[in-house]
Amino acid sequence: MTKLIEYQTMLNNLLNGNITPRSVIGSGYKNGKQVASGWIRTQLHNLANPSQKVSQIHVASSGKAYSSEMHAMKSKVYTQMLFNDYTTIDGSVVNDFGVMPATLGDGYEIYVVTKHSKGK
Repeated sequence: MTKLIEYQTMLNNLLNGNITPRSVIGSGYKNGKQVASGWIRTQLHNLANPSQKVSQIHVASSGKAYSSEMHAMKSKVYTQMLFNDYTTIDGSVVNDFGVMPATLGDGYEIYVVTKHSKGK
């Protein structure tokens, strides 16, 4: 089975409740299903688009893609990026962000492209 099919199966199992977010990303996340879905979708996008890789993908709290581009643009995470209030765990700097059709064609996703900042 190819990696692409493995990740698609994993995402379907996550959204259907057949696996837990913890089995994908570990524990300790505020909204595990959203984070796990975003991580899987990032892997899917980067496998399908090796010349246009992204650092992160954000989706709705249900783990599903946003139903419309407008819903994605009104989300908390997108608004934070617009007002430079978005922070990454590892201190990366946001180079680019936006809304794109979901890799699986099930709605819209917010993508983030970062670069690591030079430490002091």
